[in-house]
Amino acid sequence: MTSQSTAALDGRDAVINEAARRLYDAEIALHIARQTGVGAWISAAYDRLHEAVVAHNAAIATFPPSRQHPAEPELRRASAAA
Repeated sequence: MTSQSTAALDGRDAVINEAARRLYDAEIALHIARQTGVGAWISAAYDRLHEAVVAHNAAIATFPPSRQHPAEPELRRASAAA
Protein backbone atom coordinates (compact mmCIF):
# COMPACT_ATOMS: atom_id res chain seq x y z
CA MET A 1 0.00 0.00 0.00
CA THR A 2 1.39 3.39 -0.92
CA SER A 3 1.55 6.34 1.42
CA GLN A 4 -1.14 8.10 -0.64
CA SER A 5 -3.58 5.22 -0.30
CA THR A 6 -2.75 4.95 3.39
CA ALA A 7 -3.46 8.66 3.80
CA ALA A 8 -6.75 8.24 1.93
CA LEU A 9 -7.77 5.40 4.24
CA ASP A 10 -6.76 7.45 7.29
CA GLY A 11 -8.86 10.37 6.01
CA ARG A 12 -11.79 8.03 5.35
CA ASP A 13 -11.51 6.58 8.84
CA ALA A 14 -11.28 10.03 10.40
CA VAL A 15 -14.45 11.24 8.66
CA ILE A 16 -16.42 8.11 9.54
CA ASN A 17 -15.11 8.06 13.12
CA GLU A 18 -16.08 11.70 13.63
CA ALA A 19 -19.58 11.02 12.28
CA ALA A 20 -19.88 7.98 14.55
CA ARG A 21 -18.75 10.05 17.55
CA ARG A 22 -21.38 12.70 16.78
CA LEU A 23 -24.00 9.96 16.48
CA TYR A 24 -23.02 8.50 19.85
CA ASP A 25 -23.03 11.95 21.49
CA ALA A 26 -26.48 12.68 20.06
CA GLU A 27 -27.83 9.38 21.38
CA ILE A 28 -26.49 10.17 24.85
CA ALA A 29 -27.96 13.68 24.71
CA LEU A 30 -31.35 12.26 23.80
CA HIS A 31 -31.18 9.78 26.65
CA ILE A 32 -30.40 12.55 29.12
CA ALA A 33 -33.09 14.84 27.67
CA ARG A 34 -35.72 12.11 27.96
CA GLN A 35 -34.80 11.62 31.61
CA THR A 36 -35.49 15.30 32.30
CA GLY A 37 -38.98 15.18 30.81
CA VAL A 38 -38.52 18.68 29.35
CA GLY A 39 -40.30 18.62 25.98
CA ALA A 40 -38.19 21.32 24.34
CA TRP A 41 -34.96 19.53 25.28
CA ILE A 42 -36.28 16.20 24.03
CA SER A 43 -37.34 17.75 20.74
CA ALA A 44 -33.96 19.44 20.29
CA ALA A 45 -32.16 16.19 21.12
CA TYR A 46 -34.24 14.28 18.56
CA ASP A 47 -33.36 16.95 15.97
CA ARG A 48 -29.66 16.62 16.83
CA LEU A 49 -29.88 12.83 16.58
CA HIS A 50 -31.57 13.06 13.18
CA GLU A 51 -28.81 15.36 11.91
CA ALA A 52 -26.15 12.97 13.25
CA VAL A 53 -27.80 9.97 11.57
CA VAL A 54 -27.92 11.82 8.25
CA ALA A 55 -24.25 12.87 8.60
CA HIS A 56 -23.17 9.34 9.52
CA ASN A 57 -25.02 7.79 6.59
CA ALA A 58 -23.54 10.41 4.27
CA ALA A 59 -20.02 9.65 5.54
CA ILE A 60 -20.49 5.95 4.89
CA ALA A 61 -21.99 6.59 1.44
CA THR A 62 -19.17 8.98 0.53
CA PHE A 63 -16.51 6.50 1.57
CA PRO A 64 -17.69 3.01 0.67
CA PRO A 65 -16.12 0.31 2.81
CA SER A 66 -12.77 -0.99 1.70
CA ARG A 67 -12.10 -4.65 2.19
CA GLN A 68 -8.39 -4.40 2.93
CA HIS A 69 -8.53 -6.84 5.79
CA PRO A 70 -11.02 -9.64 6.46
CA ALA A 71 -11.26 -8.65 10.14
CA GLU A 72 -12.35 -5.08 9.30
CA PRO A 73 -15.83 -4.51 10.78
CA GLU A 74 -18.75 -3.94 8.46
CA LEU A 75 -20.06 -0.37 8.32
CA ARG A 76 -23.80 -0.19 8.60
CA ARG A 77 -26.16 2.68 8.00
CA ALA A 78 -27.56 4.16 11.18
CA SER A 79 -31.26 4.49 11.85
CA ALA A 80 -32.97 6.81 14.28
CA ALA A 81 -35.24 4.15 15.75
CA ALA A 82 -35.77 5.04 19.37
